[in-house]
Amino acid sequence: MRSDFWLPAAIVMALPGLAMASTEPSCGASGSTSLADVRGLDGPAVAEGRQIEVEAVVSGRFPGDQGLNGFYLAADSPAAGLFVYAPDLTPATTPGRNERWRIRAHSGRYRGDVQLERIVSMVYCGPETVTPAAFEPDDDAAYERLHDRLVRIDGPLSVAEVYDLGRYGTLRLARGERSFHPNNGVGGGERLDLLVDDGSYQRDPRPVPHTDNGVRRAGDRVESVTGILARAFGRWRIHPTRPPTFRAANPRPSPPPGGEGIRAVQLNLHNYFTDRSGRGARTEAAFQHQRERLRRFVRALDPDLIALHEIENNPATMDDLTGLLNDGLQVSEAYQAAVRGRSDAVIRSALLYRPVRLSRVDGAHQVDPVHPRDPIQARFRTASGIGFRVAVAHFKSRGGCPDHGDIDRGEGCWAERRQAQSEAMLDWLEDTGEPKAADQPPLLVMADFNAYPQEEALSRWTSAGYTDLLARYVKPMARYTYNYHGRAGYLDHALANPALLEHVADVELWSINADEPAYLRREGKGYWRLSDHDPVIVDMFAPAP
Repeated sequence: MRSDFWLPAAIVMALPGLAMASTEPSCGASGSTSLADVRGLDGPAVAEGRQIEVEAVVSGRFPGDQGLNGFYLAADSPAAGLFVYAPDLTPATTPGRNERWRIRAHSGRYRGDVQLERIVSMVYCGPETVTPAAFEPDDDAAYERLHDRLVRIDGPLSVAEVYDLGRYGTLRLARGERSFHPNNGVGGGERLDLLVDDGSYQRDPRPVPHTDNGVRRAGDRVESVTGILARAFGRWRIHPTRPPTFRAANPRPSPPPGGEGIRAVQLNLHNYFTDRSGRGARTEAAFQHQRERLRRFVRALDPDLIALHEIENNPATMDDLTGLLNDGLQVSEAYQAAVRGRSDAVIRSALLYRPVRLSRVDGAHQVDPVHPRDPIQARFRTASGIGFRVAVAHFKSRGGCPDHGDIDRGEGCWAERRQAQSEAMLDWLEDTGEPKAADQPPLLVMADFNAYPQEEALSRWTSAGYTDLLARYVKPMARYTYNYHGRAGYLDHALANPALLEHVADVELWSINADEPAYLRREGKGYWRLSDHDPVIVDMFAPAP
C-alpha cells in the first residue's frame, strides 16, 4: 500500500446519466495535458504538485488496499501510460477498464515515478477499448517505452521461479523451457528479468496468487500474459489485467519406487537445529512441523543409507534427529550414525545406516583447515559380502564474497577454496593403499559441493576417474536440485569410482523442494518444500536376477 495517503475535501464523479456542473471537466474540451507530456517522454515531466486535466482510457484497475489503490490510464497519440493514485475511491467507484475519463488531479511522484494523485474531479466520457502493445521482454529498450502501459507477452513461456510467490505474490518467467545456470551443462530457456505480480504490493497475500487453489511450481507453462508493465522496488513487473492461464507442466512427482538393493539418499536439511536461537526453526511449533515433514520424507523413500547436511553440530541434535528417524520403526529397522565425533563447526553432515541391511566396518572424519566442516566416510559390507565406502561432504557456500581474493569469477564466491577442498578430499579418499580411483574398492561420494557440474571443483573429481551419476542417469531437463534466482542447476552430487559404477542400478532426483514456493516451508503439508535442495537417490547392489 502506498504511503502518501491524501484525502480530498470532496471528489466529484460523473457516472453515466449524471449531470455535471459547468465548472467540472468536460469530455473533449481543450486544455487537457497529454499523458506523454505528464510523463515527460519528449521533454521535462510536469512539475510535481500542479493541477492538470487529462483525458484517457482506463487500461487497468487495481482498487483499494488489496490492490494498488488506483488505476492506469492509456493514450494512443502519443502512446503513453500513467498511474492514478486514488486511495479514497472504493472498488465500486474506481473507473473500469476500457472506459474513457476526463480527470482533474495533481501531478505527483512515488518512489521517483510520475503519477497523478489528489483527484479533484472526474467525468465519464464513454466506452473505449485499449489494445495491449506487443512486448518482447528480451528487448531492453522496450521497457522504458512501454512503462505503465498495457502490454501482452506471447509464449511459449515457463515459470522460472516461485520463491516469493507466497511473500509478495510474484513469480519469474523464462522464454521457452526452464532456465538453467550456465555452468550446469544443460541448454534451456532464457530467464527473463521480469516478474508477474498480483496487482498489489502487500506482503503475504492470501489466498496465494497464481495458484488456481492448488500449487504453482517452477517449470509450469503459460502461453501469454496481459497486464500493466510497471517498475517498483527495483524490478520490472507485470500486473495482470486478466488472470494468466497456467498449465501444470511440472506436476508434483510421486516417490521413486525402491528395489531390492541398497538405497542411498542425500538431502540438505536447510538447518536442522534444536536450539531455538540458532539458524533453524524459531519456535517449537515450527520445529515440530519440520521434524514431522522430515519423518514423512524418509518414510516415503525408505533408504538404507542417509547422507544429511546442515545439522546443528552438537550431540543432542544428532540424538534428536536419529530418534526422529527411528520413531515408529521396529528395532531391527532402526538407523544408526556411521561416523561419530565432531569438529567445531556450527553445522555438520551426517551419515546414517541400517544395521539390518549393512554391516559397518569403520568410519572417519577428514580434519583439514581447508574444510569449514569435516567430510566423513564409512566402510560397509552388504549382506552378500560386497565391501564399499560412502563419503559425505558439504563444501563452502557460494555466498559472502570477500572484498578481494577468492571472489566470484563466474563460479560463485570461494570457488578457489572449493577446488582446494576437492583436492584435499581426493587425497584423503585415495590414501587407502590403492592410489588411483580405478584400483580402489567401490566408493560412492554424496555431497553438497555448492558447485555446478562444469565448475573446477567438480572437474577435479571427473579428472580423477569419478563418474557424475546425475549426468549419466538423469535426463538433461530434470538435472537440477536447486533454483537460484530463476536458474536451475545441481549443487548436490553423487559420484562413483569405477568399481562402484557396475553396481549402480539407478539414480534419480525427486523434485519436492526446488520447484516449490518458499512459503510452503512454514505452511506446507507433507514433504513439499521441506528444504531448498532436492534429494539425490542412488539405488545400488541390486541382487542378481
